[in-house]
Amino acid sequence: MPFRTRNRSIGVSQGQFAAALLSLLGTIVSGCSSDFDAQTPDDPTSVCASGALEADLEAGPATGPGVDPETGEILPPPAGSVYTVSSTYGVRRAGDAVAERHGQMFEAIEAQLASQPGLVALQLAFSPSCGAGRTLAVWASTEQMYDFVLSPPHAAAMNVVDELVEPGYGVTHWEASTTDEMTFAEGARRLAANVAATR
Repeated sequence: MPFRTRNRSIGVSQGQFAAALLSLLGTIVSGCSSDFDAQTPDDPTSVCASGALEADLEAGPATGPGVDPETGEILPPPAGSVYTVSSTYGVRRAGDAVAERHGQMFEAIEAQLASQPGLVALQLAFSPSCGAGRTLAVWASTEQMYDFVLSPPHAAAMNVVDELVEPGYGVTHWEASTTDEMTFAEGARRLAANVAATR
């Protein structure tokens, strides 16, 4: 059964949406660093890794005020400005306890995102072969992105992310002036660079 956000179906099942949203919970502020990889970096040679875009990645539609309602495409920032784009990758840990814990946070995170100032667009994706979720979020500014990161529902999730998500999850963010830079492929490329930099 498709999961419905407050706006429209995102085209993936509730479980797949949960996996993608759980990867968003990996958006952790780590000191002054803008990017974070799990304590155990993933294997860059694996087909199921943060820096390797899955061949069977199923992306739901982009939603948000910065999405063209006719085409479903994310709109570019106004001329002369940039958006902040964040991308995450994660695989939910197995088990009923994890699913129950996630359920406790799921609705609060979704409600926060639905009314979060500065969120331009959000797109979720899921890889059936890897069981991995990815997110792509476009923000009006880096400051507004961090307002979400530090919001109570997200802060609560940050405290338990290692209990919910397998090692190898990752998050990155960057500034983009064109829509070509606002893709899952660009997120995977940047996550791969993060992993390479830690080796």
